[in-house]
Amino acid sequence: MNAIFSSLLTSAGLGVGAGLNAYATMLVFGLLARFRPDTFSGELPRFFASTPVLAVVGVLYLVEFVADKVPAIDHIWDVIHTFIRPAAGALVAWAAVAKGVPHGAVIVASVLAGTTALGAHAAKATTRAASTVATGGIANPFLSLAEDVFAFAGALIALFLPLLVLVVLLLVVLFFWRLARRPGRA
Repeated sequence: MNAIFSSLLTSAGLGVGAGLNAYATMLVFGLLARFRPDTFSGELPRFFASTPVLAVVGVLYLVEFVADKVPAIDHIWDVIHTFIRPAAGALVAWAAVAKGVPHGAVIVASVLAGTTALGAHAAKATTRAASTVATGGIANPFLSLAEDVFAFAGALIALFLPLLVLVVLLLVVLFFWRLARRPGRA
């Protein structure tokens, strides 16, 4: 597969993961960069792989894990992370794809990751608000667990099987397209 195309798919996948849970995505990348330095080399991957950064990201993931399960707190957390998640997606994508592609492609990939992170974050926040209204917040912890699993798995898929990111994105688009075309929808 073309290195630039693969980098774009990796970035989109990391962006979606960061939009759902930035700390899970950064933790996956940091651990992989630490234990597979031959795959992810450079200053930024070394930064993510450093013990202090892994410790801070791990603690922040644990805080988010708890905060995201409490309906009132998860909405406040989402507002705060409106700016953090896109930046985290762009940064982790830059670190992941910078090796082996031209600098311009790295910039495009990072912008793509930040944009997809913002889109995923907006979808998450909207879904949570609807869930809170529809279920009184009872479903929110279950949604949060699904998001956590998706963020971890999505980061691994984006880093190791970027073509699968394209398949997943196409399936999501198809799902929403079909949902929008259902009879009785305005």
